[in-house]
Amino acid sequence: MSQEPTAEKPVDVGHLGESTEHELDAEITELSETSKTRMVVKISLRVGFVVVALAIAGYVLFNIFGDLDFEEIKEAIQELSDAEWLALVFAWIIWIACQGLQTASLVHHLPVRRGVLAYLGPSAVSSVIPGPSDLPVRFSMYQSWGVSRSNAATAVAASGVFTITSQLALPAFAGVAIFFGDLQVEGFLTIIVTTTLVLAVLIVFVAFVFGSASRTRRMGGILQPMWQRVRRLFHKPVGDNEDLGKQLATTRKETLDYLSDKWVTTSFATVMTLFMKCAILVMSLRFVGIPESALGWAAIGAVFALMVGITMIPITPGAAGVAEVVLIGMLAPIAGQEYVNEVAAGVLLYRLFTWLALIPAGLIALGIWKLSFRQKARQEANAA
Repeated sequence: MSQEPTAEKPVDVGHLGESTEHELDAEITELSETSKTRMVVKISLRVGFVVVALAIAGYVLFNIFGDLDFEEIKEAIQELSDAEWLALVFAWIIWIACQGLQTASLVHHLPVRRGVLAYLGPSAVSSVIPGPSDLPVRFSMYQSWGVSRSNAATAVAASGVFTITSQLALPAFAGVAIFFGDLQVEGFLTIIVTTTLVLAVLIVFVAFVFGSASRTRRMGGILQPMWQRVRRLFHKPVGDNEDLGKQLATTRKETLDYLSDKWVTTSFATVMTLFMKCAILVMSLRFVGIPESALGWAAIGAVFALMVGITMIPITPGAAGVAEVVLIGMLAPIAGQEYVNEVAAGVLLYRLFTWLALIPAGLIALGIWKLSFRQKARQEANAA
């Protein structure tokens, strides 16, 4: 006897689709909340890292210099006149403008105002997050302004090259400042001279290697095994036929072609940027009461140059703690024990303008960029 087929129960496709959609929404919401939680935790850890670094720096300095008095430091800063505060603000604005010129000069027809945004926004990130955390933000900014992906990448890389080169070269100028300033300070002079010689040799060697395409390619071949080991260490894919020498030679040619009509303006802006940053340090020290006779411009310039070289490696965000220890630790012995609190006040004032002020200013710059980007997207959508 044959058995009739049983009718299958119909499936409510609409209900299933609605259920699946609700599940996806729930998963997306959960992932979004998890991402936000992770981001908050990361930011909190990084802020905590900065606080710990500053606490360690304060502990080290107060143990080295027994005469440091927080009340005297605070009083020296509070005694600044309105004219002195205004002068520091104007110097800060000129410094930011020079930074904007440097950033804008690496991209064809990019206005300086956008260069200022492309400096301030990423600087706010790197002032809180250690490492080259500003580069992806600047790359995104360039692309949002219509710069091609390859040109944006080259501009970001070129900016790093100019910055690193200047940071390597400055300690060499510190030696010249020491010679003309006739600084006779034990320990300090030894560190400066040693650092100058090492970095001078490094600069000459790098310039020699990259001065020729053949030497660049040969050096790439020498470094390739080490490069592949590093990539494997960080679980990055490594091609069997990868030729680092050829890649470096190609990058060298593309960079030189790209910078052929830009390097003069960028070099000028880089020099002006460093000059204005050092000027802010000089002004800060003078305004808190340190005379030229106790701490001359040559000594300040030499210490500034060495500090820039030491903080080239981003150990802490914005060199928090490191810059303070280097500047106070080297300027105070030169000025004399009687000026130790004034030196500390001047250095804190300098760091207020060249590090802490970048965070709120950079957040405002990021807000302006995001707002203009959304307005542009809205206008394009309306036009379509």
